[in-house]
Amino acid sequence: MNIAIIICMHGTLSIEILKTIELIIGKQKNIFAIKFLPGENLNNLTIKYKKALKKINISKGIIFFVDIMGGSPFNAANKILHTKKYKCDIISGTNIPMLIETCMAREENKEFDELINIAINTGKKSINNVNNIINNYKIIPPKKNEKKKYNYMKIMLARIDDRLIHGQVSTGWSKEFKISRIIVINNKVSKDTIRVKLLKQVSPPNITAHVVSIKKFVKVYNNPKYFGEKVLLLFTNPKDIIKIIQKGVKINSINIGGMSYQKGKTQITDAISVDKNDIKSFHELHKMNIELEIRKVPNDKKINLIDILKNK
Repeated sequence: MNIAIIICMHGTLSIEILKTIELIIGKQKNIFAIKFLPGENLNNLTIKYKKALKKINISKGIIFFVDIMGGSPFNAANKILHTKKYKCDIISGTNIPMLIETCMAREENKEFDELINIAINTGKKSINNVNNIINNYKIIPPKKNEKKKYNYMKIMLARIDDRLIHGQVSTGWSKEFKISRIIVINNKVSKDTIRVKLLKQVSPPNITAHVVSIKKFVKVYNNPKYFGEKVLLLFTNPKDIIKIIQKGVKINSINIGGMSYQKGKTQITDAISVDKNDIKSFHELHKMNIELEIRKVPNDKKINLIDILKNK
């Protein structure tokens, strides 16, 4: 990861954006966020940039992510660009999706120019509005006589996360397991037409998303249409997982990523809250010898959920 990233925006926004992307895809290396506070000027910012350059690895170049073209964060970076000491570029109009994709691409050792293209293209594509998504939603039927590539469905990850398809799923877990399909399994959500359309639209590129009831998923579990595909299953609660296991679906491990706090629930970690029914279901899954591990993103260390429940 020898291509460095510096984020700089007016105020403290750069600090918060870095916290956000690390919340979604885990701790990042060779990246630096710089504040530009009221009362500071171009000289202050230039000094901050030079200090940052000494702390990061810039052997293969550096990309500055700034908020406004022509603003002080941009102008200070532009001074460094014109020294021609480093391979350097500046991207303005920074948003979170472009930074996430750029950081993920860095881990794949993409070249400097590739990272620039990924950042700009992702930044543009990530800007949309909900009504436009809904109005332009189309169901694309499968091609006739399309050959099947695989022989059986592979459940790569079963995850409980009541946010369903979001950043950690789209960028972290999907890429970790090279997922081809995401299947949301929930009776209530599957009946919500608008939410179904939105979930399908926010699915990562080249990954098909489905939102189905428990009954329907059990029916398609052995359907040859999905044979061999690497699938990620998403649930909002542990009880639904018990129901599909009882119907013959084989799951050996469950990742618990997020269960939001509601009245009647107890918070056991910063992202997980449970009630009596949840606890009962988790203990039932534990008795089935199913691993119950807590991780927000793939790089996090596994935490045993049952140990947490015992301690609480």
